[in-house]
Amino acid sequence: MKVLVVTESYWPNTDGGALFERRLVLGLTQRGHTVNVWAAGTKWRSYIEPDGPYAIHREKAARFWFNRKYKVSYWPWLSARRLIRETRPDVIHIHNAYFMGLAAMFWARHYNVPVVATNHFMPENALLNLRVIEGLQQPLERLIWSYLISFHNRASFVTSPTPTAVKLLVDHGLKVPSMAISNGIDLAVFKPAVPNAAVRERYGIASDRPVLLYVGRVDGEKRLDLIIAALPAIIAQQPVQLVIAGYGVSMEALKAQATRLGVADSVVFTGRFDEADKPALYNSATVFVISSPAELQSIVMLEAMASQLPVVAVDVAALKELCHDGENGLRFARDDVPALATSVNRIIASDTLRKQYGLESIKIVTEHHSTEVMYNEYELAYKRAIHTKDE
Repeated sequence: MKVLVVTESYWPNTDGGALFERRLVLGLTQRGHTVNVWAAGTKWRSYIEPDGPYAIHREKAARFWFNRKYKVSYWPWLSARRLIRETRPDVIHIHNAYFMGLAAMFWARHYNVPVVATNHFMPENALLNLRVIEGLQQPLERLIWSYLISFHNRASFVTSPTPTAVKLLVDHGLKVPSMAISNGIDLAVFKPAVPNAAVRERYGIASDRPVLLYVGRVDGEKRLDLIIAALPAIIAQQPVQLVIAGYGVSMEALKAQATRLGVADSVVFTGRFDEADKPALYNSATVFVISSPAELQSIVMLEAMASQLPVVAVDVAALKELCHDGENGLRFARDDVPALATSVNRIIASDTLRKQYGLESIKIVTEHHSTEVMYNEYELAYKRAIHTKDE
C-alpha cells in the first residue's frame, strides 16, 4: 500500500500524537508499505527531510499563535495538491484537523483518494490552556466539537485511540465508519529494568525514597498543579520525590506553587530530556501519576505501565480504560486533591500492592496495546477505507 501521512505536529516534537505517528510510519515501512509524511517544517520554505526508509515532506511554517512551541502551515493548499499528485497514495491518513489536514482532505476528495482520519484532540486541550471568560466555556466547547465532527465526517474512515474517544465523536454526531485503535507501545523499549544510576544522577532523581513520576508536556491542560497541591499530604505520611519530566508553558507557575507550599525541595523539573533516557526515567520511579482531564488515551501512561509501574490517574475521559481501579492502580475524582494524596499514599505504603499493580499493568499493555496489534488494526482501517471508495 502507498500511504500519505498528514500531520501538523511530527517528530522530533515530543507530544504523544507526534511520537505515535512516527512509530506508526516506521512500523508500516518495516511491513513493506510505501509511506510519505507531509508535516509542518521549521522554516519558511518547504524541504524534504529523509528519516531512514521514508521521506518527510516538510511544509513551510510559522509559529502557531495559540501555542508558540509549535509551527503550522497557514497556506498549504497548493502543496497538498502537488504532493497527492506526485505520490499517488492509495490512502491518506490525516492526524490533525488544522490547515494541512483541511488542505489534504479537500484534494483527497477532489482526486477520490480515501481518507482515514485519526482524532487526537479534545476541546479541553485548547480551553484548559486559555483564560476563557466565564460563560464562554460551554459555547466554545460546542463550537470546537462542531468543527471536529464536520471535519471527520468528510473522511472515509475514522479512528481514535480508545472506545471512550470514539464514543465521544459518535455522541457529538460522527456518522462515518469508525473504530478504536490503541496508540500502541513498543514492549522491546519500555519494559522493567534495574534503575540506571547515571540517569538518576543526570536528572537529580532520588534513590533513598519513593519517586512519583509524571512524563509529558507541562501545560495547563495537564493539571499538574493538582499533583503538587497533594504533595504536602503525601510527604506528611512518607518522604517522597515528585519528578516532572518534560517542559511547557506552566513550568514557572508550578515551581512557584511548589515554593509556596514548602515542597520545592521535593520536586524535580527535568525540563527537556534526552528521549533515549525515557525508559530509564520510568525504571527510576515508584508510581506514575497523571491528573490530566483531557486525554483520549495517554501514551506516557502506556509506557509507564509497560515499565511495570502502578498508576494513579484522574477518573476522567479515557484514562479509566488504562487505570483499572484496584487492579493496576487507583483512580481519583477530578480536582479531588485529598483523594489523589490518599491514592498515592496507599500504594507507596505497600510493597505487595505495588508489585501486584505493576504486574497487572504489564498484562494490560501486552494483551491490548502492543505495536503489533496497532499495526494490524491500521492496515485493516486502510483496507476498509479503500473498500468504501470502491463501493
